[in-house]
Amino acid sequence: MSTAETTKLKLSLMIDKKANKVLFAEAESDFVNFLFNLLSLPIGTVINLFRNESMFGCIVNLYQSLENFNGAYLQADKNKSQLLKPHLAVSSVNPPLLLAEANSQSQDTKYIYFCRGRYHSNMTDVAGIDCPECLCTMDQSLQFVDSNSCKTIKSIEGGIVQNLVTYLVTDDLLVTPMSMITGIDLLQHNVKDVCVLEKRVVQFGTKEGLELLKYSLKSKTALTNVFLAQTNIKDVAVPNSS
Repeated sequence: MSTAETTKLKLSLMIDKKANKVLFAEAESDFVNFLFNLLSLPIGTVINLFRNESMFGCIVNLYQSLENFNGAYLQADKNKSQLLKPHLAVSSVNPPLLLAEANSQSQDTKYIYFCRGRYHSNMTDVAGIDCPECLCTMDQSLQFVDSNSCKTIKSIEGGIVQNLVTYLVTDDLLVTPMSMITGIDLLQHNVKDVCVLEKRVVQFGTKEGLELLKYSLKSKTALTNVFLAQTNIKDVAVPNSS
C-alpha cells in the first residue's frame, strides 16, 4: 500500500446536527498546508484528476484537443505531457496528499540528454536536438531521479504555515488561527441552541482530499459536502477532556 493511501490526517469538526452542516474544523498545520497547496495545482492537473466529471465547462475540450493532437504539428522542443500531466513541485516535508496523488498519475520515467562533447556540459529534456556549442546530436541519456521519489530523504520541519497554533477552517474554507473569540463568534452567528452541536473527529486522506478539491471548485459548503454527504464516515473517538 502506498504512502498516499496510508497517510491520514485528523480533523475535529464542529457540526450542527439539526442543519446537517459543518460549522468549522479545528486543524493542525498539515491540513492547512494541504489547503494552501491546492493553489499551486496547474489547471491541467486538476482537469486530469476530474476529467470524467462534468464540472469544467468547455476547458476540458482544450485538454482533449491537446491530448489527441498529432505530434507532427507541435514544436520540436515541446512535449504534450508537460501541459497534460505536469510534474508538481511539492514541499520537502509531508508532501500534500493530493499533490502526491497527482504526481503518482504523471510519474513517467524522465531522462536528460547530452551530447558526446567532452569540454562542455549542456543538457536537455528533449532527445535529438543539436548541442548549441558543438552541434552534435544530444542523444546520450541519463535517467532523472526526482527528489520527491527518493525514499531516503528525511522529513524536516517545513510547509507554508507554522506549526505553532491550531487553525480554524470554516465550511467555505476561510482559514484563520484558532481563538476562543473566533469560535464563539461563529457559533453565535450560526447556532441558537447549543444542544444541536456535535464535535466529531474524522480522518482525512487522499480520497477526502480529492473530494475537497472538487467541492472547493463548485460549492460554498465544501466541508459539509465531503464529510456529511458520506454515509461511511469513520469517526475517531474524541478524548475525554475532563
